[in-house]
Amino acid sequence: MLTSGRTPQQACQQCHVEEAVIRCKDCLPKELYCSNCDVSVHHQYVLHNRESFVGGFYKAMSPKCIVTKDSTGEHVVSEQDCLLPIALPNKICCCGAEDVSVNAGRAIIFININGRYDLSLPLVTCKSCLKSWTPEVKDLILNGYWPGTIEFQTVYTVDLFSTFEDFKVTAPGLSRQAFVRMLQSRSMRSGRVGTISVDCFQRSFLEWTYCRHEMETLLGDDHFSCPACSQDMLAVSLDRNRKMYRFNRNGINENPYFDGTFFAKNEEVAEFLQTIRDKIKTGTFKAGSESNKKSQSKLEEGVMISVCRHCILLNGLQMYRGEVFAYPLYLQKELGKTQKIEFVCTDVMCKYYPYLKRVCEAFPDLEYLLQMRSFLSVMHAKGHSTKCEVEWGGRNQEGAGLTVGEEVEAVNSFMSRAALTTKYMTKSARTDMITIHVRGWNLRKKLNLHNYLAQRYVKTLQRTAEVAGEIEMTKSHLNKTSEDLQQWVTDVQLWAASTPSTISSHDPQGLQRLMEGLVLKIHQKKMELYRETGL
Repeated sequence: MLTSGRTPQQACQQCHVEEAVIRCKDCLPKELYCSNCDVSVHHQYVLHNRESFVGGFYKAMSPKCIVTKDSTGEHVVSEQDCLLPIALPNKICCCGAEDVSVNAGRAIIFININGRYDLSLPLVTCKSCLKSWTPEVKDLILNGYWPGTIEFQTVYTVDLFSTFEDFKVTAPGLSRQAFVRMLQSRSMRSGRVGTISVDCFQRSFLEWTYCRHEMETLLGDDHFSCPACSQDMLAVSLDRNRKMYRFNRNGINENPYFDGTFFAKNEEVAEFLQTIRDKIKTGTFKAGSESNKKSQSKLEEGVMISVCRHCILLNGLQMYRGEVFAYPLYLQKELGKTQKIEFVCTDVMCKYYPYLKRVCEAFPDLEYLLQMRSFLSVMHAKGHSTKCEVEWGGRNQEGAGLTVGEEVEAVNSFMSRAALTTKYMTKSARTDMITIHVRGWNLRKKLNLHNYLAQRYVKTLQRTAEVAGEIEMTKSHLNKTSEDLQQWVTDVQLWAASTPSTISSHDPQGLQRLMEGLVLKIHQKKMELYRETGL
């Protein structure tokens, strides 16, 4: 490393005559330039990061700086105009090409992954007819740039936005301030001005993302649907994420670009909740109570999302009143309009389904929701009573297969990291940024869907063979037939269905029911532990 900092004393690698005074690592293998060759070459490659070693040590130089010789032959640093790299028109008028000159036009700020550059727009002028041309917004977009404003005093590269989006999907906790600070550090390390507007960067990024989303929608790409589920969806999981709240902060109330794209419009959700509240009495269960009070320090209390069994997000809404049952009901209603769903999974299905039945009785047009079978998420069922697990648990639902119903928990592990930055944003920016996170998550899942389905298919075959072997061993050990085992299953289901929702240990019959449930629970735990440990 010490040797790499030694400045060379040799001739220019371009002309092989003059003494080299500039090093450009972007021009390898010929990195050493004299002052004249540096100007001629980097007049076009203005984005290269150069270093001068006049005086015996390396010093970073901005694109506008050049090394020249004064009257005494000493090397001095001066400035030049640098033009934005952009394709120029073949001709701007009917005059000859020799009459056209290219000069520096209006000054702009250009930002790419290496930071900020102070450049000028090219100004093409005809000396004969005096007609001129300078880039417009459409010219910038055709060349892979994006205007920061209408007058584009600031210009970004599309590659910079793509990189930032990849960062946000890979590391959701990365903030825009941290990303911009990284760009500023890269600028200053290369001898350039490092100031970059954070708000302008975010606004331009959201505009570019939304325009790209609209273009992909015109091409038929649906980022919020599952290719494997198609129109026949086996199961959809509904759950909330209370970590994705937003603090009450002062800011400009703007309409989000992605309003109604993934998150339902707040006005429509509020109207639906009010309609339900007018006819349905307040619930008594804490997690679904309609009387949950709104927090004073938070504007949004979290989000409610729906996920298919392949962990692809389908739709969502923003919660303003805590965990009320009307929120998952709204998502279920919207999904049921467009596709057939076999199972609906929640972590409080034993409380949610009676509420759903009351709503459907009051609103006959929602009776199609009762055709979706109830499914208590497998992991949460372990915390419920034995009666509840037998009656509502997903492992006891015929046709559910190895569906877990906890897919939202896997998604929340990703979404909760995004909450680290979105809770400080304005309402519109938060909606847009979470939607971008969701699009990135879904895209990553779809690209790996073929591997996931193949692995799941192999695992299902192995599990089926293991269970079939266990059943045969049980029948042989107990000397029972398949009909006897099925009768046992039916007896347990009837026991669960006939057990009251509330049981008192002071009542002898209630105490008996309670003990039966505990014994069944112990037997299930013992069987699961032995299966997992191989004992």
